[in-house]
Amino acid sequence: MPVVRIGSHLLHYETNGDGEPLLLVHGLGSSALDWHGQVPAFSSAYQVVAPDLIGFGRSDKLTQPHSIAEYAGDMFALLDHLGIDRCHVFGYSLGGAVAFQMGIAMPRRVSSLVILNSLPSFVLDNAAKRIEYYLRLFIVHVFGMKPLARLVSKRMLPKEEHRVAAEQMAERYARNDRKSYLEALKAVVGWSVVDRLGELNMPVLMISADQDYTPVEEKRKYLEYMPNARLEVISDSRHATPVDQAATLNKIVLEFLAEVSATNS
Repeated sequence: MPVVRIGSHLLHYETNGDGEPLLLVHGLGSSALDWHGQVPAFSSAYQVVAPDLIGFGRSDKLTQPHSIAEYAGDMFALLDHLGIDRCHVFGYSLGGAVAFQMGIAMPRRVSSLVILNSLPSFVLDNAAKRIEYYLRLFIVHVFGMKPLARLVSKRMLPKEEHRVAAEQMAERYARNDRKSYLEALKAVVGWSVVDRLGELNMPVLMISADQDYTPVEEKRKYLEYMPNARLEVISDSRHATPVDQAATLNKIVLEFLAEVSATNS
């Protein structure tokens, strides 16, 4: 089991394939295991690096607050450990915030950004976002991770055809350490890099499910801030796009990465 020590924590990661490096950064309550629909497709052309963020999966749990900037620093430390100077970064949900932060902190090390079902700002600027945040806090504090896991999995994968995947998601989600989950949730809420989006000169692909938690138009409005960004919308998908529309997602991402690589060659 490959691990690297970053500060006082051990971070677990997996690598597959050869080629240009592609870092996959998972979402809140998730882990590298949840990229099972992407790693086989991506590793046929890229060196895929899939870590468990500190606090999740097989990495050490969090015992104190950990900011989005610190998560980004963890990813650069992992890349240093692997001898990777520059890579593509694909961030999903919470991982999208980490990816945006990486692109702003060290743009020379980021070949391109793929941002799935995420935003450059997690400020609670409307009632829906505030309700979502406080609902999660309440459930975890009062009832623990299992009820939240059932709620999240049913909302993300409601169709009967995804029942087995939803059950698997709920089981993994329920295993999250309560404190680690809450610290990560608190880290992303209020975080924003909107005022620095103009610094992102690398190609940026934002992808949104048509039924994601946040509306497509909210993502679209950020395109004007970035000089080399575009948005793709995936139909008939909710927040769990890597599961409910894996083939479509993989095709969009691989075509984008091939386009970036061709431009840079």
